[in-house]
Amino acid sequence: MKHITELKDAITFFEDERVVSNNNILSDGNGLFSKKYIPSYFVKKIDEIVRKEGDEGIRRISSHLDNNNLVDFEIKKSDIIKSLESLSKDEIRAIKKAIERVTDYQKQLISKSWMNDEQTIGEKVVPMESSLAYVPSGTAPLISTAIMTIVPAKVAGVKNIYVTTPADENSNVSEKILAASYLSGADRIFKIGGAQAISAFTYGTELIPKVDIICGPGNLWVTAAKKHVYGNVGIDGLYGPTETLVIVDEYSDPDYAASDLIAQAEHDISAMPILISNSKIAINNVTKSIKNQVKNLERSSIINKSFENRGVTISLRTIDEIITITNFIAPEHLCIATKNPEKIYKKITNAGAIFVGEWSAEVMADYIAGPSHVMPTSGTAKFSSSLSVRNFLKYIPVLNFKESTFNKLAIDAELIANMEKLSGHANAAKIRIEKSNG
Repeated sequence: MKHITELKDAITFFEDERVVSNNNILSDGNGLFSKKYIPSYFVKKIDEIVRKEGDEGIRRISSHLDNNNLVDFEIKKSDIIKSLESLSKDEIRAIKKAIERVTDYQKQLISKSWMNDEQTIGEKVVPMESSLAYVPSGTAPLISTAIMTIVPAKVAGVKNIYVTTPADENSNVSEKILAASYLSGADRIFKIGGAQAISAFTYGTELIPKVDIICGPGNLWVTAAKKHVYGNVGIDGLYGPTETLVIVDEYSDPDYAASDLIAQAEHDISAMPILISNSKIAINNVTKSIKNQVKNLERSSIINKSFENRGVTISLRTIDEIITITNFIAPEHLCIATKNPEKIYKKITNAGAIFVGEWSAEVMADYIAGPSHVMPTSGTAKFSSSLSVRNFLKYIPVLNFKESTFNKLAIDAELIANMEKLSGHANAAKIRIEKSNG
């Protein structure tokens, strides 16, 4: 882990960390292309194939990238329902409990249409027609991501909720993801992954529907693809590797803090665990606990590489310095495990989610607390929020002016239009004023 002891050095480190380019990463798509491309150009080439060749292009891409032989993309309803048999009664109960809590939380976020009768203006709140939840699989079948991306869309009132998840070499997908998607309210489920899935649902093909918004995390290539298609389709955000920042002091339980950092480090070797304190003893105790806990975990290799590659400890003098660097980092997950966490929490303005106190464990938000665990990363919490019903709603201003209301405001509108030298705008007001006044 990297050790930093000065606020200015911490700021400089994260400034540099956030501008790291992926242009040193090259791929030919396992022989799909004759040369290697950087991510942004690679997904552009994938996009061109999908738009030109449609379903056949997707099959060709998937055979190279995922080494599978896809024939049908959509999973049969009977197979989806059968997937429930892969879960125990307790597992189904746990998933339903998570769905229930996420549903209850999201319902509280819904805005309603409104109209001010006096001013004859208002806003119409309308759900999108269709959405895609991209659910990563691989070494960890993320059933929780299915819940966290489907349920907010369901609560928002989206009519057509689609899910796609990558197929393995045998063209199969995780039964647990299928079951969780079905229980969460997905209408149709597909087995396409990678950049080709993003392009497919952006434009639609003969077998794949076009959607209004694509949401959910993914790897580097998925994120690059979402960035490329944005404008043709809505996206929830551009997510980098997961990150967790834990603030501790001399009163903190080092085992709890260590476990929270480990929980995020096990996602992948690019995850960023960050530990901050004004107590060097507290930092030492947590780092010792990390070493002890990792020994007994299945993904110890990934965890150790994550700490080695991107782990950071920051030792500062005061709470004010800790608050300053925390707001600067704008972490995806912020765990405040100090004696008086409320004092720090009240001064935090930038974070994907805040976990106040040692019992507000991040793992609870990952699975069952209520908020979606799809959160802004890489400092984007400075200007964006976690996935919610708001991502699936459109807010449309409505004017329902009467003649009397128009006449009260039109002269000023005409004046502003003339100030802008837009005579056509001014005339649209003037002509009504003249006819109204006879």
